[in-house]
Amino acid sequence: MDDSLYWGDLHAHCGISYGYGSLERAFRLADEHLDFCSVVGHATWHDMPADRERHGFIIDYHREGFDRLSRDWPQVQETVRQHNRPGRFVSFLGYEWHSCAFGDHNVYYLDDGGEIVERNSLQELDEAFEGQDVMIHPHHIGYGAGFRGINWSHFDSRRSPVVEIFSGHGGSERDGGPYPMYHTMGPRQYRGTVAHGLALGHRFGFLGGTDHHGGYPGHYGEGITGVYASELTRQAIWDAIRARRCYAVTGDRMGLRFSINDAAMGEETTGTGRREIRVSVSGADALDRIEVIKNNRPLKRVFGPAPVAEPHGPVRAKVRLEWGWGDKEEWVRWDASVCLSDGRLLSVEPCFTGDPVLAPSADGAILATGDEPVHGIVARDDRQVAWFSHTRGNAHPYLRGTNALVLELDAPRSAVLEFNINGAACRYRLEDLMTGSRSEFIRGWRSEAMLVHRAVPDSRLRATLTFEDAAPERETDFYYVRVAQENNQWAWASPIWVSS
Repeated sequence: MDDSLYWGDLHAHCGISYGYGSLERAFRLADEHLDFCSVVGHATWHDMPADRERHGFIIDYHREGFDRLSRDWPQVQETVRQHNRPGRFVSFLGYEWHSCAFGDHNVYYLDDGGEIVERNSLQELDEAFEGQDVMIHPHHIGYGAGFRGINWSHFDSRRSPVVEIFSGHGGSERDGGPYPMYHTMGPRQYRGTVAHGLALGHRFGFLGGTDHHGGYPGHYGEGITGVYASELTRQAIWDAIRARRCYAVTGDRMGLRFSINDAAMGEETTGTGRREIRVSVSGADALDRIEVIKNNRPLKRVFGPAPVAEPHGPVRAKVRLEWGWGDKEEWVRWDASVCLSDGRLLSVEPCFTGDPVLAPSADGAILATGDEPVHGIVARDDRQVAWFSHTRGNAHPYLRGTNALVLELDAPRSAVLEFNINGAACRYRLEDLMTGSRSEFIRGWRSEAMLVHRAVPDSRLRATLTFEDAAPERETDFYYVRVAQENNQWAWASPIWVSS
């Protein structure tokens, strides 16, 4: 597969329905760190609960959001059109169709124009869209049938070639897996998981999407999608998703390739003899394990490369710079730069977040910093990078409010990373960072701080796995890959189906 890898979020929200921030701002923020995006408006809910005593606030903000989106839909379409720039950034038009009975779905159009279609079932949506090139993706599927999770008895891969396996709601790969659901919508259950859908014989690929309501597409840690496409255009991204040449990550942009014989991720093939399975991973942090799943059971599990004595000479490594902490009620602006004294800065991966907003709150609280950019890289060359950012303290010890950059370096061990952070300076040798992390408190104890993570050499970031499976179990076996890093970032490759 010679296609390029592109990153995007097809499930972000803002103030066009209910949520926060303008659509223009959401696309500007997405353009800073993503290749493609859809900012969907909440549009319709045919079986919304009617009990105002229990759900009055929920009923009101949904109806107000639906009315707002309907009223402004012509302008929404025009804004989406204006932000689509082939080769630079791709925007998609979409809206969200809610359903207790069938599960929540996002409706996507390939073209600039498309109406908000309100129907009472997925079958009626299919009839309404007959002859149109539309995709309808289910999301937060783990809640299960009847509770706005997926209803597998009505699933059709022709309308839904992919499903959202991870978002800010949690992970829906399997019960007992990482990232359970703790939103007020309820717990994750097996019948709503990817594992159950695959066991039923359905065929679909995997997406990650934030479902972020603070107007920040690609909010780090809440899910994005990697797509292998021939070029950065709507048609190419669309075709790649239809072909399931895509995979989900929680946040870190792991490179992931997966094939069986001549079939790549998402494909269907025939294999009566030996099946050669190949997996290639490049991480943003030390790899913890790679698992090849066959028919919902681990077929092969290998642990990431163990630490070894690195040879003398130049080192290729990744160093994560993370900043935030401090007072959770106080916004801090960061103006910072880092300069490498020797060697080269090969790449910079942003790990930026918006405000931690999954749904509106009854007290109207909003944490956004306004219509201005929140974070940005302002300068970069092969020796240095400069950026700005806005943070405040973590809302909870387990709810991160920090931001980060991952620097990939090729430098001698003696090279020094020189930081300038809001006028304060510090410096660390690469060799010292390879032994462990260092932190800087900007204004003393309980103030905002920066963490320079341990430098991770390339030998712990990359792994390949090749083996054969010669034991068909069913008429059609399905395989997929999940990968975990030591920092608890995950990736899931879309399945491959092999018929005997």
